[in-house]
Amino acid sequence: MARRELPPELLQEIHDLAAGWGKIVARRGFGEGGPGLDTDFEVMEQLAHAAAAGLTAGALAVLLEQQAQALGEQVPCPDCGTPCAVHREPRALQLPGGTVPQSEPVGHCPACRRDFFPPATAPAPG
Repeated sequence: MARRELPPELLQEIHDLAAGWGKIVARRGFGEGGPGLDTDFEVMEQLAHAAAAGLTAGALAVLLEQQAQALGEQVPCPDCGTPCAVHREPRALQLPGGTVPQSEPVGHCPACRRDFFPPATAPAPG
């Protein structure tokens, strides 16, 4: 069964971890002294958005690659169950504020003559 939600405790832990990284981003963006008095909130927000977009893209790229690696080199065809080789095709996933490059797993069944995107967990028919 697919995991739909993460425990609130884990989400809070991740939020707190990212907030700590925010301090590093702030120092990198404006130095140890912080933003000058002539820096408005919109400029600070630009820095925060860039950091959030980078964190999102990096996390999703790693998670997608881990899922793809877990498939292995062959998966059963979802229609007939024939073991099929899996290859990768580049694909850019659109996110608010940017894209995440993905090396998407694709299967081709020679028996059914169809392409498919292997599901993480789906038993073969029969």
